Amino acid sequence: MLRPLLRFLAAYFFLVAVACVIVKREFSLHPVEGEVIASVWKDGALVRRVVLAHEGARDPRIDQALADSGGELVSEVVVADAPILVKPEIAFAMSFVAGKDGLKATLGNDTVYVTPDDLLVRQVYDHGIHVPALSLALGIDTKVLVSLLAEKLGTNTDRLLERATLRRVRIERRIPAERPRITADTLSPAEVKSAVIAGANYLARGVSPDGHFRYAVNAPTDQDLPGYDWARHAGATFFLAQAAALTGDRVLTDATLRAATLLRGPAMVACGANRCIGDEPVVYLGASALALLAFTEIVEKKIDDSYRSQILELTRFMRSQQRNDGEFMHEYDRQGNRAIDYQYLYYSSEASLGLARAYAITQDKSDLAAAVRGLRNLVGPAWSFFGDRYYFGEEHWTCQAMAVLWKYSPDPEALDFCLRWQGFGRALQQKEGDSYFDADGAIGVGPVVTPRLTPVASRCEAAVATLDVARRSGVAASEIAILDDQLRHALALLLRQQFRPGPRHLFKSPDRVEGAIPGSEVDWELRIDYTQHAGSAMVRWLEQNGR
Repeated sequence: MLRPLLRFLAAYFFLVAVACVIVKREFSLHPVEGEVIASVWKDGALVRRVVLAHEGARDPRIDQALADSGGELVSEVVVADAPILVKPEIAFAMSFVAGKDGLKATLGNDTVYVTPDDLLVRQVYDHGIHVPALSLALGIDTKVLVSLLAEKLGTNTDRLLERATLRRVRIERRIPAERPRITADTLSPAEVKSAVIAGANYLARGVSPDGHFRYAVNAPTDQDLPGYDWARHAGATFFLAQAAALTGDRVLTDATLRAATLLRGPAMVACGANRCIGDEPVVYLGASALALLAFTEIVEKKIDDSYRSQILELTRFMRSQQRNDGEFMHEYDRQGNRAIDYQYLYYSSEASLGLARAYAITQDKSDLAAAVRGLRNLVGPAWSFFGDRYYFGEEHWTCQAMAVLWKYSPDPEALDFCLRWQGFGRALQQKEGDSYFDADGAIGVGPVVTPRLTPVASRCEAAVATLDVARRSGVAASEIAILDDQLRHALALLLRQQFRPGPRHLFKSPDRVEGAIPGSEVDWELRIDYTQHAGSAMVRWLEQNGR
Protein backbone atom coordinates (compact mmCIF):
# COMPACT_ATOMS: atom_id res chain seq x y z
CA MET A 1 0.00 0.00 0.00
CA LEU A 2 2.81 2.43 0.88
CA ARG A 3 4.85 1.82 -2.28
CA PRO A 4 2.02 2.69 -4.74
CA LEU A 5 1.31 5.81 -2.72
CA LEU A 6 4.96 6.88 -2.88
CA ARG A 7 5.02 6.26 -6.64
CA PHE A 8 1.88 8.35 -7.04
CA LEU A 9 3.33 11.22 -4.99
CA ALA A 10 6.61 11.09 -6.91
CA ALA A 11 4.75 11.25 -10.23
CA TYR A 12 2.56 14.07 -8.95
CA PHE A 13 5.50 16.21 -7.82
CA PHE A 14 7.36 15.49 -11.06
CA LEU A 15 4.39 16.68 -13.14
CA VAL A 16 3.96 19.78 -10.99
CA ALA A 17 7.66 20.60 -11.39
CA VAL A 18 7.49 20.15 -15.16
CA ALA A 19 4.36 22.32 -15.34
CA CYS A 20 6.06 25.06 -13.31
CA VAL A 21 9.09 25.04 -15.62
CA ILE A 22 6.88 25.27 -18.72
CA VAL A 23 4.72 28.05 -17.28
CA LYS A 24 7.78 30.02 -16.19
CA ARG A 25 9.42 29.65 -19.60
CA GLU A 26 6.37 30.41 -21.69
CA PHE A 27 4.53 33.00 -19.61
CA SER A 28 7.19 34.96 -17.71
CA LEU A 29 7.49 38.65 -18.45
CA HIS A 30 10.22 39.77 -20.86
CA PRO A 31 11.63 43.32 -20.77
CA VAL A 32 10.66 45.54 -23.70
CA GLU A 33 11.61 49.00 -24.85
CA GLY A 34 8.20 50.15 -23.94
CA GLU A 35 5.69 52.41 -25.52
CA VAL A 36 4.37 55.24 -23.40
CA ILE A 37 0.65 55.43 -22.72
CA ALA A 38 -0.09 59.13 -22.23
CA SER A 39 -3.44 59.74 -20.54
CA VAL A 40 -5.26 62.89 -19.51
CA TRP A 41 -7.44 62.36 -16.44
CA LYS A 42 -9.94 64.75 -14.90
CA ASP A 43 -11.92 64.04 -11.72
CA GLY A 44 -11.37 60.28 -12.00
CA ALA A 45 -12.40 60.05 -15.65
CA LEU A 46 -10.19 59.40 -18.65
CA VAL A 47 -10.39 62.37 -21.04
CA ARG A 48 -7.88 61.40 -23.73
CA ARG A 49 -5.27 58.72 -24.36
CA VAL A 50 -2.50 58.49 -26.94
CA VAL A 51 0.20 55.80 -27.23
CA LEU A 52 3.62 57.38 -27.81
CA ALA A 53 6.76 55.71 -29.13
CA HIS A 54 9.03 56.64 -26.23
CA GLU A 55 9.34 58.73 -23.08
CA GLY A 56 9.64 62.42 -23.77
CA ALA A 57 7.56 62.30 -26.95
CA ARG A 58 4.67 64.75 -27.27
CA ASP A 59 1.42 64.70 -29.19
CA PRO A 60 -0.76 67.73 -29.99
CA ARG A 61 -3.90 65.74 -29.11
CA ILE A 62 -2.68 65.41 -25.54
CA ASP A 63 -1.77 69.10 -25.35
CA GLN A 64 -5.23 70.02 -26.61
CA ALA A 65 -6.95 67.72 -24.12
CA LEU A 66 -4.97 69.25 -21.26
CA ALA A 67 -5.89 72.75 -22.37
CA ASP A 68 -9.57 71.93 -22.84
CA SER A 69 -10.10 69.90 -19.67
CA GLY A 70 -7.66 71.33 -17.17
CA GLY A 71 -6.88 67.70 -16.32
CA GLU A 72 -3.67 65.94 -15.36
CA LEU A 73 -1.26 64.16 -17.67
CA VAL A 74 -0.15 60.73 -16.49
CA SER A 75 2.38 58.63 -18.37
CA GLU A 76 2.44 54.84 -18.04
CA VAL A 77 5.48 53.11 -19.51
CA VAL A 78 5.28 49.54 -20.77
CA VAL A 79 8.40 47.87 -19.36
CA ALA A 80 7.68 44.15 -19.98
CA ASP A 81 5.17 41.84 -21.58
CA ALA A 82 4.26 38.17 -21.87
CA PRO A 83 1.68 35.83 -23.41
CA ILE A 84 -1.33 35.08 -21.27
CA LEU A 85 -3.70 32.14 -20.83
CA VAL A 86 -7.36 33.03 -21.30
CA LYS A 87 -8.58 29.52 -20.46
CA PRO A 88 -9.17 28.27 -17.85
CA GLU A 89 -10.71 31.45 -16.46
CA ILE A 90 -9.04 30.96 -13.07
CA ALA A 91 -5.62 31.08 -14.78
CA PHE A 92 -6.65 34.26 -16.60
CA ALA A 93 -7.83 35.88 -13.37
CA MET A 94 -4.66 34.96 -11.48
CA SER A 95 -2.21 36.09 -14.19
CA PHE A 96 -2.01 39.74 -13.11
CA VAL A 97 0.00 41.43 -10.37
CA ALA A 98 -2.54 43.76 -8.81
CA GLY A 99 -1.79 47.39 -9.46
CA LYS A 100 1.16 46.58 -11.75
CA ASP A 101 -0.17 44.61 -14.73
CA GLY A 102 -2.56 45.47 -17.53
CA LEU A 103 -3.48 43.92 -20.87
CA LYS A 104 -2.62 44.70 -24.50
CA ALA A 105 -5.01 43.56 -27.23
CA THR A 106 -4.42 43.56 -30.97
CA LEU A 107 -7.29 42.90 -33.37
CA GLY A 108 -6.48 43.42 -37.04
CA ASN A 109 -4.63 46.71 -37.34
CA ASP A 110 -5.87 48.05 -34.01
CA THR A 111 -3.99 47.79 -30.71
CA VAL A 112 -5.32 49.04 -27.38
CA TYR A 113 -4.25 48.88 -23.75
CA VAL A 114 -6.11 48.45 -20.50
CA THR A 115 -3.70 49.91 -17.96
CA PRO A 116 -3.47 49.50 -14.19
CA ASP A 117 -5.02 52.96 -13.81
CA ASP A 118 -8.03 51.84 -15.87
CA LEU A 119 -8.43 48.84 -13.59
CA LEU A 120 -7.80 50.73 -10.34
CA VAL A 121 -10.39 53.40 -11.07
CA ARG A 122 -12.95 50.62 -11.67
CA GLN A 123 -11.74 48.58 -8.67
CA VAL A 124 -11.24 45.43 -10.74
CA TYR A 125 -8.20 43.98 -8.95
CA ASP A 126 -8.84 41.43 -6.17
CA HIS A 127 -12.41 40.91 -7.32
CA GLY A 128 -11.96 37.79 -9.42
CA ILE A 129 -11.88 34.88 -6.98
CA HIS A 130 -13.50 34.87 -3.56
CA VAL A 131 -12.73 32.38 -0.79
CA PRO A 132 -15.37 33.17 1.87
CA ALA A 133 -14.01 30.66 4.40
CA LEU A 134 -10.70 32.58 4.47
CA SER A 135 -12.19 36.05 3.92
CA LEU A 136 -9.90 36.16 0.90
CA ALA A 137 -10.33 37.85 -2.46
CA LEU A 138 -7.73 37.77 -5.20
CA GLY A 139 -7.32 37.79 -8.95
CA ILE A 140 -8.84 40.14 -11.49
CA ASP A 141 -12.48 40.45 -12.53
CA THR A 142 -11.97 39.09 -16.05
CA LYS A 143 -15.46 40.00 -17.23
CA VAL A 144 -14.87 43.68 -16.58
CA LEU A 145 -11.38 43.48 -18.09
CA VAL A 146 -12.56 41.85 -21.33
CA SER A 147 -15.51 44.25 -21.59
CA LEU A 148 -13.14 47.21 -21.34
CA LEU A 149 -10.96 45.84 -24.13
CA ALA A 150 -13.95 45.07 -26.33
CA GLU A 151 -15.30 48.58 -25.84
CA LYS A 152 -11.94 50.12 -26.77
CA LEU A 153 -11.71 47.95 -29.92
CA GLY A 154 -15.33 48.46 -30.92
CA THR A 155 -16.16 44.78 -30.87
CA ASN A 156 -17.91 42.23 -28.69
CA THR A 157 -16.30 40.05 -26.04
CA ASP A 158 -16.76 36.77 -27.90
CA ARG A 159 -15.03 38.08 -31.05
CA LEU A 160 -12.29 39.61 -28.91
CA LEU A 161 -11.49 36.33 -27.17
CA GLU A 162 -11.63 34.34 -30.41
CA ARG A 163 -9.57 36.59 -32.69
CA ALA A 164 -7.54 39.12 -30.72
CA THR A 165 -3.95 38.62 -29.63
CA LEU A 166 -3.69 39.29 -25.91
CA ARG A 167 -0.52 39.99 -23.94
CA ARG A 168 -0.02 40.79 -20.30
CA VAL A 169 1.96 44.00 -19.82
CA ARG A 170 3.89 45.32 -16.83
CA ILE A 171 3.43 49.07 -16.59
CA GLU A 172 5.15 51.74 -14.50
CA ARG A 173 3.34 54.99 -13.80
CA ARG A 174 5.35 58.19 -14.17
CA ILE A 175 4.07 60.95 -11.91
CA PRO A 176 6.00 63.03 -9.36
CA ALA A 177 6.19 61.40 -5.95
CA GLU A 178 3.70 62.96 -3.54
CA ARG A 179 6.35 62.98 -0.79
CA PRO A 180 9.63 61.21 0.04
CA ARG A 181 9.22 57.49 0.65
CA ILE A 182 8.84 56.84 4.36
CA THR A 183 10.70 53.83 5.72
CA ALA A 184 11.32 52.33 9.13
CA ASP A 185 14.57 54.28 9.27
CA THR A 186 13.08 57.64 8.29
CA LEU A 187 9.87 57.40 10.34
CA SER A 188 9.60 60.46 12.59
CA PRO A 189 7.12 61.83 15.15
CA ALA A 190 6.44 64.79 12.85
CA GLU A 191 5.45 62.48 9.97
CA VAL A 192 3.28 60.34 12.23
CA LYS A 193 1.52 63.34 13.73
CA SER A 194 0.77 64.66 10.23
CA ALA A 195 -0.74 61.28 9.37
CA VAL A 196 -2.89 61.33 12.51
CA ILE A 197 -4.20 64.78 11.69
CA ALA A 198 -4.92 63.83 8.07
CA GLY A 199 -6.76 60.66 9.13
CA ALA A 200 -8.78 62.44 11.80
CA ASN A 201 -9.77 65.20 9.41
CA TYR A 202 -10.90 62.60 6.88
CA LEU A 203 -13.24 61.07 9.48
CA ALA A 204 -14.36 64.48 10.79
CA ARG A 205 -15.36 65.67 7.32
CA GLY A 206 -17.66 62.67 7.12
CA VAL A 207 -19.55 63.25 10.39
CA SER A 208 -23.04 64.49 9.57
CA PRO A 209 -24.91 67.06 11.70
CA ASP A 210 -26.80 64.20 13.38
CA GLY A 211 -23.55 62.38 14.22
CA HIS A 212 -23.39 59.58 11.64
CA PHE A 213 -20.11 58.88 9.86
CA ARG A 214 -19.69 58.31 6.16
CA TYR A 215 -19.32 54.65 7.00
CA ALA A 216 -17.86 53.28 3.76
CA VAL A 217 -16.86 55.12 0.60
CA ASN A 218 -15.70 54.08 -2.85
CA ALA A 219 -12.69 56.36 -3.23
CA PRO A 220 -12.62 56.68 -7.05
CA THR A 221 -16.30 57.61 -7.35
CA ASP A 222 -16.74 59.22 -3.90
CA GLN A 223 -19.95 57.21 -3.53
CA ASP A 224 -21.26 56.05 -0.17
CA LEU A 225 -21.49 52.29 0.17
CA PRO A 226 -24.27 50.53 2.10
CA GLY A 227 -24.03 49.37 5.71
CA TYR A 228 -23.49 50.73 9.20
CA ASP A 229 -22.05 49.27 12.38
CA TRP A 230 -22.26 50.76 15.87
CA ALA A 231 -19.05 49.14 17.06
CA ARG A 232 -17.09 50.76 14.23
CA HIS A 233 -18.91 54.04 14.82
CA ALA A 234 -17.78 53.91 18.44
CA GLY A 235 -14.21 53.00 17.46
CA ALA A 236 -14.03 55.93 15.03
CA THR A 237 -15.39 58.24 17.76
CA PHE A 238 -12.63 56.98 20.07
CA PHE A 239 -9.93 57.85 17.54
CA LEU A 240 -11.43 61.28 16.89
CA ALA A 241 -11.33 61.93 20.63
CA GLN A 242 -7.68 60.83 20.73
CA ALA A 243 -6.82 63.15 17.84
CA ALA A 244 -8.79 66.05 19.30
CA ALA A 245 -6.92 65.69 22.59
CA LEU A 246 -3.59 65.45 20.77
CA THR A 247 -4.12 68.55 18.65
CA GLY A 248 -6.63 70.70 20.51
CA ASP A 249 -8.32 71.23 17.13
CA ARG A 250 -11.85 72.54 17.59
CA VAL A 251 -13.03 71.00 14.31
CA LEU A 252 -12.01 67.56 15.54
CA THR A 253 -13.54 68.19 18.95
CA ASP A 254 -16.88 69.22 17.44
CA ALA A 255 -16.93 66.14 15.18
CA THR A 256 -16.09 63.93 18.17
CA LEU A 257 -18.98 65.30 20.18
CA ARG A 258 -21.48 65.00 17.31
CA ALA A 259 -20.56 61.32 16.91
CA ALA A 260 -20.59 60.74 20.68
CA THR A 261 -23.95 62.50 21.11
CA LEU A 262 -25.48 60.03 18.67
CA LEU A 263 -24.02 57.15 20.69
CA ARG A 264 -25.47 58.31 23.99
CA GLY A 265 -28.73 59.40 22.36
CA PRO A 266 -30.59 57.28 19.82
CA ALA A 267 -27.99 54.46 19.91
CA MET A 268 -28.18 53.96 23.69
CA VAL A 269 -31.12 51.75 24.59
CA ALA A 270 -32.47 49.69 27.46
CA CYS A 271 -31.00 46.22 27.95
CA GLY A 272 -33.01 44.90 30.84
CA ALA A 273 -32.12 46.91 33.94
CA ASN A 274 -29.09 48.42 32.20
CA ARG A 275 -28.32 50.51 29.13
CA CYS A 276 -26.36 49.36 26.11
CA ILE A 277 -25.52 50.38 22.56
CA GLY A 278 -27.57 49.08 19.63
CA ASP A 279 -30.80 49.44 17.73
CA GLU A 280 -31.79 45.84 17.02
CA PRO A 281 -33.73 43.28 19.09
CA VAL A 282 -30.45 41.42 19.73
CA VAL A 283 -27.46 43.70 20.36
CA TYR A 284 -23.78 42.86 20.42
CA LEU A 285 -21.33 43.48 23.23
CA GLY A 286 -18.65 45.03 21.01
CA ALA A 287 -20.66 48.19 20.34
CA SER A 288 -21.07 48.89 24.06
CA ALA A 289 -17.42 48.05 24.76
CA LEU A 290 -16.08 50.48 22.17
CA ALA A 291 -18.61 53.18 23.12
CA LEU A 292 -17.32 52.81 26.69
CA LEU A 293 -13.80 53.29 25.33
CA ALA A 294 -14.84 56.42 23.42
CA PHE A 295 -16.71 57.96 26.38
CA THR A 296 -13.76 57.26 28.66
CA GLU A 297 -11.38 59.03 26.28
CA ILE A 298 -13.74 62.01 26.08
CA VAL A 299 -13.92 62.37 29.87
CA GLU A 300 -10.29 61.50 30.61
CA LYS A 301 -8.98 64.07 28.09
CA LYS A 302 -11.39 66.71 29.42
CA ILE A 303 -13.32 67.07 26.18
CA ASP A 304 -16.72 66.77 27.90
CA ASP A 305 -17.17 65.61 31.49
CA SER A 306 -20.90 65.00 31.07
CA TYR A 307 -20.25 61.52 29.66
CA ARG A 308 -19.44 60.16 33.14
CA SER A 309 -23.01 59.02 33.65
CA GLN A 310 -22.96 57.00 30.41
CA ILE A 311 -19.67 55.41 31.47
CA LEU A 312 -21.30 54.20 34.67
CA GLU A 313 -24.30 52.84 32.76
CA LEU A 314 -22.15 50.95 30.28
CA THR A 315 -19.81 49.47 32.89
CA ARG A 316 -22.83 48.02 34.70
CA PHE A 317 -24.03 46.45 31.47
CA MET A 318 -20.57 45.06 30.67
CA ARG A 319 -20.24 43.47 34.11
CA SER A 320 -23.71 41.94 33.82
CA GLN A 321 -22.55 40.17 30.64
CA GLN A 322 -19.53 38.53 32.29
CA ARG A 323 -19.49 34.90 33.36
CA ASN A 324 -17.79 33.71 36.55
CA ASP A 325 -14.80 32.38 34.58
CA GLY A 326 -14.10 35.83 33.14
CA GLU A 327 -15.54 35.17 29.69
CA PHE A 328 -18.23 37.55 28.39
CA MET A 329 -21.57 36.76 26.82
CA HIS A 330 -21.57 38.61 23.53
CA GLU A 331 -25.25 39.02 22.76
CA TYR A 332 -28.21 40.47 24.62
CA ASP A 333 -31.83 39.76 23.70
CA ARG A 334 -33.62 43.02 24.46
CA GLN A 335 -37.10 41.54 23.97
CA GLY A 336 -36.46 38.54 26.18
CA ASN A 337 -34.32 40.54 28.66
CA ARG A 338 -31.58 37.93 28.72
CA ALA A 339 -27.92 37.57 27.89
CA ILE A 340 -27.03 35.09 25.17
CA ASP A 341 -23.87 33.10 25.90
CA TYR A 342 -22.30 33.22 22.47
CA GLN A 343 -18.82 34.40 21.55
CA TYR A 344 -17.36 36.25 18.54
CA LEU A 345 -13.91 37.55 17.73
CA TYR A 346 -12.76 40.72 19.53
CA TYR A 347 -15.68 41.37 21.89
CA SER A 348 -14.23 39.89 25.09
CA SER A 349 -10.95 41.75 24.66
CA GLU A 350 -12.78 44.97 23.77
CA ALA A 351 -14.87 44.58 26.91
CA SER A 352 -11.79 43.98 29.07
CA LEU A 353 -10.07 47.05 27.62
CA GLY A 354 -13.17 49.21 28.03
CA LEU A 355 -13.59 48.24 31.68
CA ALA A 356 -9.87 48.72 32.35
CA ARG A 357 -9.91 52.22 30.86
CA ALA A 358 -13.16 53.11 32.64
CA TYR A 359 -11.76 52.20 36.06
CA ALA A 360 -9.58 55.34 36.08
CA ILE A 361 -12.82 57.36 36.04
CA THR A 362 -15.28 55.21 37.98
CA GLN A 363 -12.83 54.06 40.66
CA ASP A 364 -15.23 51.14 41.08
CA LYS A 365 -13.21 48.07 42.05
CA SER A 366 -15.84 45.90 40.41
CA ASP A 367 -14.82 47.35 37.04
CA LEU A 368 -11.16 46.62 37.72
CA ALA A 369 -11.88 43.09 38.91
CA ALA A 370 -14.00 42.38 35.83
CA ALA A 371 -11.26 43.66 33.52
CA VAL A 372 -8.60 41.58 35.28
CA ARG A 373 -10.75 38.44 35.10
CA GLY A 374 -11.45 39.09 31.46
CA LEU A 375 -7.76 39.45 30.61
CA ARG A 376 -6.75 36.35 32.55
CA ASN A 377 -9.33 34.33 30.70
CA LEU A 378 -8.19 35.72 27.34
CA VAL A 379 -4.55 34.78 27.82
CA GLY A 380 -5.36 31.49 29.56
CA PRO A 381 -8.38 29.21 29.18
CA ALA A 382 -9.92 31.12 26.27
CA TRP A 383 -6.87 30.41 24.10
CA SER A 384 -5.66 27.09 25.38
CA PHE A 385 -5.15 24.12 23.07
CA PHE A 386 -2.36 21.98 21.72
CA GLY A 387 -0.04 24.29 19.80
CA ASP A 388 -1.30 27.50 21.41
CA ARG A 389 2.28 28.74 21.83
CA TYR A 390 2.73 28.75 18.07
CA TYR A 391 -0.57 29.95 16.65
CA PHE A 392 -2.65 32.95 17.68
CA GLY A 393 -5.89 34.69 16.81
CA GLU A 394 -6.66 38.40 16.56
CA GLU A 395 -5.38 39.68 19.87
CA HIS A 396 -4.82 43.42 19.34
CA TRP A 397 -7.42 44.47 21.93
CA THR A 398 -6.11 41.87 24.39
CA CYS A 399 -2.63 43.39 24.46
CA GLN A 400 -4.01 46.89 24.84
CA ALA A 401 -5.99 45.70 27.86
CA MET A 402 -2.82 44.15 29.26
CA ALA A 403 -1.02 47.51 28.98
CA VAL A 404 -3.80 49.49 30.70
CA LEU A 405 -4.06 46.97 33.55
CA TRP A 406 -0.30 46.74 34.13
CA LYS A 407 -0.22 49.58 36.65
CA TYR A 408 -3.12 48.10 38.61
CA SER A 409 -2.59 44.36 38.32
CA PRO A 410 0.52 43.39 36.35
CA ASP A 411 0.15 39.99 34.72
CA PRO A 412 3.42 38.40 33.53
CA GLU A 413 1.47 35.66 31.74
CA ALA A 414 -0.34 38.31 29.71
CA LEU A 415 2.97 39.97 28.81
CA ASP A 416 4.42 36.62 27.79
CA PHE A 417 1.31 36.00 25.69
CA CYS A 418 1.62 39.37 23.93
CA LEU A 419 5.36 38.98 23.33
CA ARG A 420 4.69 35.60 21.74
CA TRP A 421 1.89 37.10 19.66
CA GLN A 422 4.30 39.73 18.39
CA GLY A 423 6.73 36.94 17.51
CA PHE A 424 3.97 35.21 15.58
CA GLY A 425 3.31 38.46 13.75
CA ARG A 426 7.00 38.80 12.88
CA ALA A 427 6.91 35.40 11.23
CA LEU A 428 4.12 36.67 8.97
CA GLN A 429 5.52 40.16 8.42
CA GLN A 430 6.81 40.73 4.92
CA LYS A 431 10.03 42.48 3.99
CA GLU A 432 11.08 44.53 1.00
CA GLY A 433 11.31 42.20 -1.99
CA ASP A 434 9.04 39.48 -0.60
CA SER A 435 6.42 40.30 -3.22
CA TYR A 436 5.69 42.69 -6.08
CA PHE A 437 3.67 44.90 -3.74
CA ASP A 438 4.67 47.72 -1.42
CA ALA A 439 4.71 45.15 1.34
CA ASP A 440 7.62 46.03 3.65
CA GLY A 441 5.93 45.78 7.06
CA ALA A 442 2.77 44.06 5.80
CA ILE A 443 1.11 40.97 7.21
CA GLY A 444 1.01 38.63 4.23
CA VAL A 445 -0.44 35.27 3.31
CA GLY A 446 1.87 34.82 0.33
CA PRO A 447 3.47 36.76 -2.51
CA VAL A 448 0.44 36.66 -4.83
CA VAL A 449 -2.13 38.11 -2.40
CA THR A 450 -2.30 41.87 -1.97
CA PRO A 451 -1.61 42.58 1.73
CA ARG A 452 -4.51 44.04 3.66
CA LEU A 453 -3.75 47.15 5.71
CA THR A 454 -6.18 46.79 8.62
CA PRO A 455 -4.37 43.73 10.09
CA VAL A 456 -1.19 45.80 9.94
CA ALA A 457 -2.87 48.69 11.75
CA SER A 458 -4.45 46.58 14.48
CA ARG A 459 -1.16 44.79 15.13
CA CYS A 460 0.48 48.19 15.45
CA GLU A 461 -2.01 49.04 18.22
CA ALA A 462 -1.01 45.89 20.06
CA ALA A 463 2.70 46.37 19.35
CA VAL A 464 2.74 49.85 20.87
CA ALA A 465 0.99 48.54 23.98
CA THR A 466 3.32 45.54 24.27
CA LEU A 467 6.41 47.71 23.82
CA ASP A 468 5.18 50.04 26.54
CA VAL A 469 4.90 47.23 29.07
CA ALA A 470 8.09 45.52 27.89
CA ARG A 471 10.08 48.68 28.57
CA ARG A 472 8.51 49.11 32.01
CA SER A 473 8.98 45.50 33.05
CA GLY A 474 12.63 44.89 32.26
CA VAL A 475 12.35 42.88 29.05
CA ALA A 476 15.78 42.49 27.46
CA ALA A 477 16.94 45.44 25.38
CA SER A 478 17.61 43.13 22.43
CA GLU A 479 13.99 41.97 22.33
CA ILE A 480 12.73 45.53 22.72
CA ALA A 481 14.86 46.57 19.75
CA ILE A 482 13.34 43.77 17.65
CA LEU A 483 9.82 44.79 18.67
CA ASP A 484 10.53 48.43 17.91
CA ASP A 485 11.89 47.60 14.46
CA GLN A 486 8.88 45.41 13.71
CA LEU A 487 6.52 48.23 14.68
CA ARG A 488 8.39 50.90 12.72
CA HIS A 489 8.24 48.87 9.51
CA ALA A 490 4.48 48.43 9.92
CA LEU A 491 3.81 52.09 10.73
CA ALA A 492 5.92 53.23 7.77
CA LEU A 493 3.80 51.06 5.46
CA LEU A 494 0.60 52.66 6.77
CA LEU A 495 2.00 56.14 6.20
CA ARG A 496 3.05 55.24 2.65
CA GLN A 497 -0.37 53.85 1.78
CA GLN A 498 -2.43 56.63 3.38
CA PHE A 499 -4.08 58.90 0.82
CA ARG A 500 -1.92 61.99 1.26
CA PRO A 501 -3.10 62.77 -1.31
CA GLY A 502 -2.97 59.42 -3.14
CA PRO A 503 -3.40 59.09 -6.92
CA ARG A 504 -5.58 62.18 -7.20
CA HIS A 505 -6.12 61.77 -10.93
CA LEU A 506 -8.14 58.60 -10.30
CA PHE A 507 -10.46 60.20 -7.72
CA LYS A 508 -13.62 62.11 -8.55
CA SER A 509 -13.26 64.17 -5.34
CA PRO A 510 -9.67 63.81 -4.14
CA ASP A 511 -10.01 66.36 -1.33
CA ARG A 512 -12.85 64.36 0.24
CA VAL A 513 -10.84 61.15 0.54
CA GLU A 514 -7.50 62.65 1.54
CA GLY A 515 -6.20 61.22 4.83
CA ALA A 516 -8.05 57.91 4.57
CA ILE A 517 -6.45 54.50 4.93
CA PRO A 518 -7.67 52.16 2.15
CA GLY A 519 -8.36 48.46 2.45
CA SER A 520 -5.17 47.63 0.55
CA GLU A 521 -2.84 48.96 -2.10
CA VAL A 522 -5.54 48.25 -4.71
CA ASP A 523 -8.76 47.99 -2.67
CA TRP A 524 -9.95 51.56 -2.32
CA GLU A 525 -13.04 50.98 -0.28
CA LEU A 526 -12.63 53.34 2.66
CA ARG A 527 -14.31 52.09 5.82
CA ILE A 528 -14.10 54.11 9.01
CA ASP A 529 -12.40 51.39 11.04
CA TYR A 530 -9.48 51.21 8.58
CA THR A 531 -8.50 54.77 9.45
CA GLN A 532 -9.39 54.33 13.12
CA HIS A 533 -7.08 51.39 13.78
CA ALA A 534 -4.17 53.05 12.01
CA GLY A 535 -4.81 56.40 13.69
CA SER A 536 -5.17 54.98 17.19
CA ALA A 537 -1.88 53.09 16.80
CA MET A 538 -0.15 56.27 15.66
CA VAL A 539 -1.51 58.30 18.59
CA ARG A 540 -0.22 55.72 21.07
CA TRP A 541 3.15 55.65 19.29
CA LEU A 542 3.39 59.43 19.59
CA GLU A 543 2.65 59.22 23.31
CA GLN A 544 5.74 57.05 23.69
CA ASN A 545 8.00 58.75 21.14
CA GLY A 546 7.28 62.43 21.53
CA ARG A 547 4.54 64.57 20.06
